[in-house]
Amino acid sequence: MTLIYNFDTTATSPILPQVLDLYVRSLKEDNLNPSSSHQGGINAARTVSRARQKIARALDAPEDAIIFTSGGTESTNHALKGAAFASARLPKRLIITAGEHDATRQCAVFLKDKLGYDVDIVPLTTEGNVDIEAFCNSLKKAPTGLISFIAVSNETGAVNDLDELVRLSRQYAPDALIHADIVQLAGKLPFSFRQSGFDFVSLSGHKFGAPKGTGALLARPGANFVPLIDGGGQQDGRRSGTENPPCAVALAEAISIQSEAMEAHFKKVSSLRALFLDLLNEKKIPHRILSPTDGSPYVLAVAFPGIRGETLMHALSADRILISTGSACGSRHQGKNEVLEAMGYLKDLILSSCRISFSPFLTEDDVSYLVECIAANYKRYAIMPF
Repeated sequence: MTLIYNFDTTATSPILPQVLDLYVRSLKEDNLNPSSSHQGGINAARTVSRARQKIARALDAPEDAIIFTSGGTESTNHALKGAAFASARLPKRLIITAGEHDATRQCAVFLKDKLGYDVDIVPLTTEGNVDIEAFCNSLKKAPTGLISFIAVSNETGAVNDLDELVRLSRQYAPDALIHADIVQLAGKLPFSFRQSGFDFVSLSGHKFGAPKGTGALLARPGANFVPLIDGGGQQDGRRSGTENPPCAVALAEAISIQSEAMEAHFKKVSSLRALFLDLLNEKKIPHRILSPTDGSPYVLAVAFPGIRGETLMHALSADRILISTGSACGSRHQGKNEVLEAMGYLKDLILSSCRISFSPFLTEDDVSYLVECIAANYKRYAIMPF
């Protein structure tokens, strides 16, 4: 098999070997319907229950908060649309930020167009974080029923001050329901759902080593929302449809492994990111870092003036290296990056930008090879002298 150097794990992470083994075994052993009342169904239901317990421990959440979904997009839709449908008494006003994933952005469009919501988009600082002063002003501007913000930017790795955002939300909009997108945080940075103050959080399994099509919505017990999927009443009626024990098992195993290794993985990834930047400077490759210095080390936005990011991405693919020009969900809009625009970067710099992901399963040699290939392709394609 051809060796691939995957520096695009922000888009999707390979299934962890231990997770894959457990998933395949569960496909064989847990292939009965958890809603069936015979012993086989009871055993399958117990498998799902044990997976829920495992996730609850990893994320410090009540077991009954966990709703299995197909991933982050579905979870975000369940949270925002479901809360809006259920909360007729709350003001029809939603606050989001300019740094949100497309799932949140499109939910905001739906609430505005279909339910008559007023949507306020809070700007970012030049570092890519939520502008706290602007957020506070938005809260003061008008009564607000829903609030949603991303924990870690999938474009730059900027880490938002979640405690402060929640504190301000509770101070100025005490009855609002708060949702957080923790897709790029789960399994990588410490998180306690009990202590977070959130009503809902969304996460996606394929971002931390579980199969695609796995994910969860964590809903605070008592948080009111209308299920988007009606049917047999599975998961206490909050998300109908036959539960998938192998997917639940895989999701639980992946988040547990990542949580236990979090400190070691963070240290390794930080070291690889630092090495990459040192080598760029050593080889005198023209570049500009667009990510904040205190952001998540897993995600790095960097521009190489003189060469389009798309050109470099395709050139590196020929060298068996995978990088991206931004969010995979936004790849249909080449040359446009709303997060970088919100940070104040100009179009030419955005066009030359790439997103490089660092994984604890990469090596220093992998990083050296990446830089060597960037240098070679910059010489070959850049319109500026090298």
